[in-house]
Amino acid sequence: MKHCERIFGVRLALVTALLFFAESSRAESRFEPPFFFGIASAPGQAEDALDDIWKDWADGGHVAAYRNQAVPEKRLEFWSKPEVELDWAAKTGIQVYRLGVDWGRVEPAPHRFDAAAIARYRAVLRMVRARHMKVMLTLMHHSVPKWEQARGGWLRPGAQEDFLEFSRRMIVEYHGDVAYWITFNEADVFAPLAYSYGLWPPGGRHPWYSLAALGPLRGETVRAMDRMAEAHDALYDWAHANYPGIQMGVAHNMAHYTGKTALGRLEARYPDALLNWRFPERLRGRMDFFGMNYYGAEWIKNGRLDIDPGEEYSEAGRAVDPAGLLATLTEVARRFPGLPIIVTENGVADSTDVLRPAYLIEHLAAVARARARGVPVAGYILWTLSDNLEWADGYCPKFGLLSVDRAHGLRRVPRASYFLFQKIVESREITEKMRRDAWAAVVAHAGRPRPFCRAPDAVTGLDAPVMRLFSSKDWRLPPLRAKGASDSGAEAPF
Repeated sequence: MKHCERIFGVRLALVTALLFFAESSRAESRFEPPFFFGIASAPGQAEDALDDIWKDWADGGHVAAYRNQAVPEKRLEFWSKPEVELDWAAKTGIQVYRLGVDWGRVEPAPHRFDAAAIARYRAVLRMVRARHMKVMLTLMHHSVPKWEQARGGWLRPGAQEDFLEFSRRMIVEYHGDVAYWITFNEADVFAPLAYSYGLWPPGGRHPWYSLAALGPLRGETVRAMDRMAEAHDALYDWAHANYPGIQMGVAHNMAHYTGKTALGRLEARYPDALLNWRFPERLRGRMDFFGMNYYGAEWIKNGRLDIDPGEEYSEAGRAVDPAGLLATLTEVARRFPGLPIIVTENGVADSTDVLRPAYLIEHLAAVARARARGVPVAGYILWTLSDNLEWADGYCPKFGLLSVDRAHGLRRVPRASYFLFQKIVESREITEKMRRDAWAAVVAHAGRPRPFCRAPDAVTGLDAPVMRLFSSKDWRLPPLRAKGASDSGAEAPF
């Protein structure tokens, strides 16, 4: 009898532990208010009637998958028909819409502002608000005016003052319509691609030491990033002196730099320190929130980015790694204790829509788990609503919840992931069934061909995608295990 009681007691304890862990897991899959969901866009990727440095770069033959597309210069017609995107966005139920103002459009010449352009942007911001979405506004999203580019861009010491004049004017004009201000989007991506690797306008190519940061010896990329940091700090001080309560931060690209070997992991430490942490560390004390864009892992081999055949990738060449998001959120919270964190971009280029549902769920699971551990993540913003111009990669990578038929009036067609995102936003929850169904689709496609928009060098975009096989790797966020689960084989979700 006592033996039976002991067995019963052990089983009861195990069941109790599993029930407790299941309840904890349900808590980790919920996104209670004031946590918010959003969608992000950028003027250089979405606006038509935009005569900017990116149109010049594309007309010069430097943008892949551009000339072979229908009406590439129309982008997404967000200038002439913003209501199309905004209506689709509002129907998802999101609380925040992130967009930008194009510096060159509102200031087409030094010290000369275009009143009509300023008024049009104000009308667009109010369209966002009329659809019950708050505005997150980006001041520089990978583009500078042509006249600023001609002066040397962010390699010129006076660029800070030019940016401050523009930015102060934008805050004066729009402070009543904007909930969150982003000064710079991905300074750590813009600077090296524009000034060191020659892949973005103006096409500056400099030796490897342009990324050097050795005390006063700073290469072109580092000098540009530091000038942007100085401009952010000055604007932050001015804005808070004149508009108490303003919310200002950056959208900083954070990649999980790593390697397959001990040498690769050692080599990954430098880009991690330089690109992930140098810029935000310069802004310490002058951010109201830490905005981070996260797309995946960057595998380093022989000092360069590597496309590893065993990993799963987006069409744009980012290795899928939701565990890296959890680790990065945790590290941001450790380095910047108490500072709210917003995932200002996260998404996957996937025209098949096979990866996107699982990608979305696993990365949101990483956010939920981070929050359950005390990481102050305040919101999650998806990149993006509609397939758009992806900078030098052109229209090849498909990031959208909506596909865009460029040959037939930019007609939007929702993918299945659109409705999944809508359901998550509405319910504020990820369920076990969502996770199982999404992953079953990935498993069913393992080993089948799918489009890929990157050359073997991991950086060059392609006019037409090549075929790559869906990986058989299980890249999901590792599940939490209940105490004693290793004996029973049971595990709790997420």
